[in-house]
Amino acid sequence: MQIYIDTEGCTGCGLCVDVCPCDVFRLSESSRAEARYEGDCWFCGACERDCPVQAIRVDLPYLLT
Repeated sequence: MQIYIDTEGCTGCGLCVDVCPCDVFRLSESSRAEARYEGDCWFCGACERDCPVQAIRVDLPYLLT
């Protein structure tokens, strides 16, 4: 898994759902972010950068040089 979500810190604002260009995120039944389609992630970091409570961390699967 390359996308880590702090479910305790997530407020369920849905901003990650809105900003993700790959439609990776959904809100769970408990209104928390889930990376439901993680395999589609481009690792652009929009979700991590725009999360107002810093509840998302995206780790690159490889080193870019």
